[in-house]
Amino acid sequence: MRDTYGTEPVRDEMFSILETYIPWKGRTEQVQIWDGDGRIVAEDLRAGYSLPNRPTSAFDGIAVRFSDFTSGIPETSAWKGGTDYVFSNTGVAIPDAFDTVIAIEDVVMEAGGALHLLSCPQTWGEYVTPVGSQIKKGEILAHKGEMLHPALLGVLAGAGYRSVPVYVRPRVLFLPTGDELVPFGGGVPTGSNTESNSVMLWAMIRRFGGQPSVSRILEDDPDVIKDALLCGIRQADLVIIGAGSSKGSKDFTMDVLDSIGTVIVRELGVAPGKHCSLTMVEGVPVMGIPGPPGGAQLISEYYIKAAIELLVTGKIRPVPWVSAVLDGDIPSRPIDFMQGMELSVHKGIFHGVPWPVSGRTRAECRNDLKAICYCPKGRRFTKGETVKVELPLAEIPVQWQQV
Repeated sequence: MRDTYGTEPVRDEMFSILETYIPWKGRTEQVQIWDGDGRIVAEDLRAGYSLPNRPTSAFDGIAVRFSDFTSGIPETSAWKGGTDYVFSNTGVAIPDAFDTVIAIEDVVMEAGGALHLLSCPQTWGEYVTPVGSQIKKGEILAHKGEMLHPALLGVLAGAGYRSVPVYVRPRVLFLPTGDELVPFGGGVPTGSNTESNSVMLWAMIRRFGGQPSVSRILEDDPDVIKDALLCGIRQADLVIIGAGSSKGSKDFTMDVLDSIGTVIVRELGVAPGKHCSLTMVEGVPVMGIPGPPGGAQLISEYYIKAAIELLVTGKIRPVPWVSAVLDGDIPSRPIDFMQGMELSVHKGIFHGVPWPVSGRTRAECRNDLKAICYCPKGRRFTKGETVKVELPLAEIPVQWQQV
């Protein structure tokens, strides 16, 4: 069927279209906490108890009664361990009879056992960690929709969790196409090209929260492409097909999609990655991405990521961004354009240098800090302007983000 969205959507419009058509699955499962890294929490997780569950020593030292120090350091030469003080170790509970800790560096033990103190505690409870100061019973440790990470998994383990409820990773299938492509890892015949998008997509899908699978390289044959798509929608929650959506003599993907589904978006009104499509085939979203690796990467970082997030949680996470001063001009273009930037920091201020549109190898692009300045159609930016700069893969340190 012909496309139901009559124009070429720009980026935010494409996000809205994905929100309309991508179905939230909402499937959940329990996974062992060892396997929780990168998974999305399916419900609020609360602490079932407090830690520490008794007052503990914050330092190695001795535990004392603060009431013995109301007039300063008392005469302690006759103090006896277990009665007037006890040795306390970091993180270990102190007996009920004591309420304050003096660090061991301020304690002198003479050969005969006499005790001398070099400092006087200033407040009751000094250097004592109170009950619930690390984990408080009933508090939310992880919120629904939050991504688990190593530190958070440690908190959950401390609260007694051995497994956690998470959203099921949606099944995402990538179909590479092209007669000119050969599998990576071998020789490249003259006139051929290495198929590398499958490795990149596999890793991206995993990072975005999906469960990836990749087909063999499909020939530029409409029947082969059709069979692969119809098979794919029966085994995946999202199908991605690479290349074949342009206007070359062997670009059959859009014709095939027209014949088996409803094309929602045929191409975008934004570059790079203009040849990105969305088709619904028997209720399953099929997304087309460009064949060139640069465009495939950019489309995946924005739209494939958004589609997977919608399948998992029903929401698209905002793209992290910072304000940066331009160190070069960005010309106006007849189409919305995602301008690559080299981002750096000088005296606490971000600066962005626009990449040249061509003349850079993939390795040269990779070695820079990847950033994007979204430039609306017809808008020119000049050196010295402050612009919004995004990092699609959230490579900006958290403390710098302005989401």
